[in-house]
Amino acid sequence: MKTSYLTTEQITDMAEAALNTYEMTASWKTAGIAATEHAADEFGVKATSAQMATAMQGAKVGWSAISFVTKKAIAAEI
Repeated sequence: MKTSYLTTEQITDMAEAALNTYEMTASWKTAGIAATEHAADEFGVKATSAQMATAMQGAKVGWSAISFVTKKAIAAEI
């Protein structure tokens, strides 16, 4: 499988796949594998390390947002 240019939307899709996997496994390593497999399965390409890093950063930002909102909601309940 060859590497290829991925659009921002495709990298965002990879990040979403990674985030969904992290929510289920609590493992960033497993989330990275899921993002790599997503690129291969959905786009037919082997993601480059830069594309993977961008997708993983997006997933981590998404997780930070989920954590922040959850903590804020819990604090509002108390």
